[in-house]
Amino acid sequence: MSFRFPSLLSRILWWHGLAVLFTALAVSAGVYWFLDSTAERFQRETLQLHVETALKDLRVGPDGRVHLVAAPPQPTELPRIFSVVVLDRSGRRVTGSEPVATLTGDKIPRRATATYFTRRSRAAIYSGYSMPVQIADTRLWVVAVQNLQHPDYIVDDVLRQFLIYGVVIILPLLLLLLLVDAWIVRKALRPVKDASALVSTLNPYRLDIRVPEAQLPSEVRPLASAVNAALDRLVDSYRSQRDFTADAAHELRTPIALARMRVHAVTDEPLRSDLKRDLDQLGRTVGQLLDIAELDSALPPLDQAVDLHAIAAATVAAIAPLAFRRRQSIGLSGSECVIVPGNAEMIARALQGLVENAVTHTPDGTTIEVDVQPDGTLRVIDDGPGIPESEQELVFRRFWRGDRSAMAGSGLGLAIVSRVAEAHGAKVSLSTKPGETVFQIQFPTSHP
Repeated sequence: MSFRFPSLLSRILWWHGLAVLFTALAVSAGVYWFLDSTAERFQRETLQLHVETALKDLRVGPDGRVHLVAAPPQPTELPRIFSVVVLDRSGRRVTGSEPVATLTGDKIPRRATATYFTRRSRAAIYSGYSMPVQIADTRLWVVAVQNLQHPDYIVDDVLRQFLIYGVVIILPLLLLLLLVDAWIVRKALRPVKDASALVSTLNPYRLDIRVPEAQLPSEVRPLASAVNAALDRLVDSYRSQRDFTADAAHELRTPIALARMRVHAVTDEPLRSDLKRDLDQLGRTVGQLLDIAELDSALPPLDQAVDLHAIAAATVAAIAPLAFRRRQSIGLSGSECVIVPGNAEMIARALQGLVENAVTHTPDGTTIEVDVQPDGTLRVIDDGPGIPESEQELVFRRFWRGDRSAMAGSGLGLAIVSRVAEAHGAKVSLSTKPGETVFQIQFPTSHP
């Protein structure tokens, strides 16, 4: 099973959290082992000291029996924490205090060398130290036993509390450390986010934007360098394509002008009329290609105070003869003197494209209305058949035409509208239904 992380930050925090948790557990286990081994060494040394003290007090009586001449007093109200006994080979008690609680002699090791041991009974856990001793001809073992669960024995309690409080302290510290890590990683990745935001502003009017490699961490610089190289290649390709389009359009102007002059020499009236119509359409296409190339290369100043109502009135007046020939009605409505910042020529070109599109693609007898709103919105409304839903997202693409069999139109008019709106920071939208189609450009009424 593999985990997928949505961001570099979450990936770093995940693995760092695991590493910190593992380190915390390892350190806790290591400290616990150290304390436990230290406590065990202290226990061994303490028990050995009791055994050595008992050895000094061993005596053989006149009757030949071994006994301790002195024994430390033990409190009677609590179970004893220590006991010292002397055992024979069979584990029988020879002398000394009674074994602690239920730990009997047969459970105590009796080996040829001194032995440290631990035992568990139903009542408690014991540690002990058994040392062999030779008295006369008798082999005996002096044993010191300690009750590890006696209230006076606090080492185990200290270790247990260390584990509990260690976890209670380590977990909040771990969470705090992860929060600090998140802040550190975010701060470290800020140049990457800034570079991403800068590259996202790349558009046909700002082709010189590149990722600032010097400000990025060394691990990311190879990626930034590759991105900049890819952008250089894309920009070169884009400029070559744009220049080719502009050069081709310029080269076509002269042959079209010559063809228009020569068409008058054609004596066949229907043929001359068809040729003239085709040349006019070709001339409009070449003009639109030049408009696209101009918009893609360098924008004119966009800081003019543009009166949308005045541009709308001039556009309606210019296209009215074409609409009347198609027995269409065209009118102007809305507010007067609506001022927006921009370029008057480009806005006029975009509005002309919308109105020509409405005149061209609506049947004879329809109504076209240009509406100017006080919030800086231009609307072109017609009562034609509408645009199918499957084509609504395609109408602003270059060279796209809904009816490929038709010869009229090049599919560039609405693309120019979209490009002008983009250059002005405006929003262009389309809403359509049978009997009504509305193209709308909403211009900002103030400079950004």
